Amino acid sequence: MNPTSPPVGIRPVLLQQRTVGDGPGPRVLLLHGMADSSTVWGRLFAPRRAALCRAEIHTAELPWRGTGPPDWAHRPESASWLAEALDELADAVGPADVVVAHSFSAMLLLDLVCGASARTGHRLKGMVLVSPFFRPRPQDFGWDTMTGLPEKFVSTMEEGIRVAAGHRSKPELHRALAERLCETIGPYGWSRFFELYLRTPWLRTRQVQTPVLVVSGAQDRIAVTGEAQALVARMPAATLHTIEDAGHFPMAEQPARFADVLGGFLRRIPVTPETAGERHRPTPVERI
Repeated sequence: MNPTSPPVGIRPVLLQQRTVGDGPGPRVLLLHGMADSSTVWGRLFAPRRAALCRAEIHTAELPWRGTGPPDWAHRPESASWLAEALDELADAVGPADVVVAHSFSAMLLLDLVCGASARTGHRLKGMVLVSPFFRPRPQDFGWDTMTGLPEKFVSTMEEGIRVAAGHRSKPELHRALAERLCETIGPYGWSRFFELYLRTPWLRTRQVQTPVLVVSGAQDRIAVTGEAQALVARMPAATLHTIEDAGHFPMAEQPARFADVLGGFLRRIPVTPETAGERHRPTPVERI
């Protein structure tokens, strides 16, 4: 099979419209991280947050979701999947104004904008990077990175399961489920993550003039706040917001605070009047 072709019967990218804006707000696309799904954003919509009411919000189910095509990682440049999601949204309802990307997808978005996979076809008005991974120098990666990161990876999967499940599951099962998730990701998925992480010192971040919001959980143990600070320091139009009492999933752990921060950023994004006037009608984006 051609490694750039998805398996028959499984759509790699699935889009869903989550809200129709009450006013002239931006069109927003939310992208989940590795072995996750669009449900990670669900607490932003129930109840609907006043801070986000003006925006037209879409979510994407990406190939690295748990039920995605098992060989998505055989494609060498994973950022091309994000390009496809942006293209599908543009074809269906119009281009995204702002992309909000979490964890692995945050690195992919940076790669698409200012890295080896950079493309000029997607002109975003703003980006929100949630729990991004970033190291500014090659020497910031040592052998301890190779040996320590896999265990942190499993622990982060365990954290995500705990946050999603709340009181609905037994904590003693979380570790086993996390290990099963990592088996699903497999060596190719892990390699795509790690090689992307290793490329972050060469991201042309200083060329990014688009407004950028970086959100970090103060208790994040894998994408630590120090890395978010280093990224913001190298982007001319970026700001950092740290959310207390949150780890790697601040949008799920502290949804009200996250919505307020995101809403404040979205209010800074200009929307053309002719486009805003079209955003009260339902759209043909597939609902899943």
